[in-house]
Amino acid sequence: MEQSAKRFINKHIIITGAAAGIGKGVARRFADEGGKVIIADRSQESGEAVAKEITESGGTAAYIRVDVADPDSINELIKKAVGVFGPIDIAVSNAGISETQSSALEISVEEWDRVYDINTRGSFFFCRACAENMMNNDTKGAIVTLGSLVARSAKGMSGAYASSKAAIIMFTKTLAKCLAPMGIRVNCVAPGIVATEIYSGVEKEMMMEKDSFADWLVEQSIASGQLLIPRCGTAADIAGAITFLASDDAAYITAQNLSVDGGMDWCW
Repeated sequence: MEQSAKRFINKHIIITGAAAGIGKGVARRFADEGGKVIIADRSQESGEAVAKEITESGGTAAYIRVDVADPDSINELIKKAVGVFGPIDIAVSNAGISETQSSALEISVEEWDRVYDINTRGSFFFCRACAENMMNNDTKGAIVTLGSLVARSAKGMSGAYASSKAAIIMFTKTLAKCLAPMGIRVNCVAPGIVATEIYSGVEKEMMMEKDSFADWLVEQSIASGQLLIPRCGTAADIAGAITFLASDDAAYITAQNLSVDGGMDWCW
């Protein structure tokens, strides 16, 4: 990438769930644009591998373990991240999980709570901790959360995941209103169908081949005329939207939910 396109030189960016999938793509994009990136994830092996890939390609990155469902773990993450790269400029709340195909009438309480602990409460804990660091350092920063296409769908399955993502979208708007007087912008990106590990549980329950569910969804959506751009989304597609919202190019944008879904109209 050309030097003129590097929008994040000397910016400290912290990304949860950055050891794989969309989070990894986001981390690499920020690093390519000159950012100092914290790879925050539960998986030490994968997280360290992503940080190594970035540094070996000339970027700046470090891995710190975190369990976003644990507020103490998040507080420790912020403390360590500040020790490595200084005050936080940009935060991306990407960590998330999904249940399997169990419907809202069948999902167990334990499974429902597990999804909400990571997706919704984890995003709340993380965003608030990052916002406090920004406010304490008078940083006019940016926070980006991850919603989902299914947050607006009437799909019968994945009730916990869909509703947890819908909650994140509204949390994003309320947090944006709280932080606007401090000059901190908060926006949400809602991905469409992107082939990541999040579909692995569904593939097992439906006895499908590994990494096949996203392609199947795309085929069905194209056949029904629901997907206007006829392909699967990529981590790079989502990273482009996130880095835009985190950059000065989006200086007049806050409290928004940007759908990056190929024009998907998913109402099953």
